[in-house]
Parts: sequence; C-alpha cells; structure tokens
Amino acid sequence: MLLTLSVIVIAGLIGWFDLPALIRSKEWKETAVYSTLLLLATFLSVIAANLWEFPSPLYLIIWIYEPVNQFLAHLTGT
Repeated sequence: MLLTLSVIVIAGLIGWFDLPALIRSKEWKETAVYSTLLLLATFLSVIAANLWEFPSPLYLIIWIYEPVNQFLAHLTGT
C-alpha cells in the first residue's frame, strides 16, 4: 500500500511541476499526450511496485495473428 501511495504521489509531483507550463502556453495536444503517458506510466508502475501478475503483450499479438496465419496457410495449402 505504501509503494502504491508513493508511486501516485511521485507521479502527482511530476505532473504538478510540468503541466502548468504546458497549460500556460496553451499547448493542448502536448498536454493531452503528456497526461495520457503519465497516467499509463503511473498505472504500470503501480502494477510493477506491487508485483502483480500482468499478462504479456505477446498473448495479444498471438491472438490477433493466429487467424491471419491460419487464413494464409489455408490459401497457400500448407
């Protein structure tokens, strides 16, 4: 719990230092991208800090390309 809280506090401090300058200069796209990446990094850091099991992205790639592979094998007759 302490690790999760520390990760969230550090991410909040990073956003607190960087985001006001982006907002003041009205760089809305950069602010949106920065916020999205910061939230994603915070989410993944909480998972890593707590040593939770997280599925590999390779399973998603296999799930997507297995039907494509079967279709191409069917077309080529292998």
